[in-house]
Amino acid sequence: MQVTVEYITRYIAGVQQKYTQSGGVRPFGISTLVVGFDPSGQPCLYQTDPSGTFSAWKANATGRNSKTVREWLEKNYAETQGEETVKLAVRALLEVVEAGSKNIEVAVMRRDTGLTILSDEEVDALVAQLEAEKAAAEAAKAKPAAAST
Repeated sequence: MQVTVEYITRYIAGVQQKYTQSGGVRPFGISTLVVGFDPSGQPCLYQTDPSGTFSAWKANATGRNSKTVREWLEKNYAETQGEETVKLAVRALLEVVEAGSKNIEVAVMRRDTGLTILSDEEVDALVAQLEAEKAAAEAAKAKPAAAST
């Protein structure tokens, strides 16, 4: 029998909650993002908090500047698949970090191949592509405004 992502998340949250309430042990101080696929093949994303609570998400961020990334995702999230999902995640990260593989690491979970970490070259190429798309979109917005004056 396959263990579900929710089950694993519930277990991790239970351990975190146990340490929060137990005397003489140091409580956890981190949130955890747990990602995977349920038995039907649907992608799952959960977040656990140090207190032991957990919640399901379609997109989320944790760590420094996570609030900014989460706000960007709330405004710009769209159902995507494959490469478009990776682009959405990197666009969100570019809101809070400098572009480039020195500042961004990308891990992609796929149903068929499992977890893959993108190389520095792949990240740099993706960032360059996203910056070119953003520049083209901004130029397209500016062009009609200039033509109407």
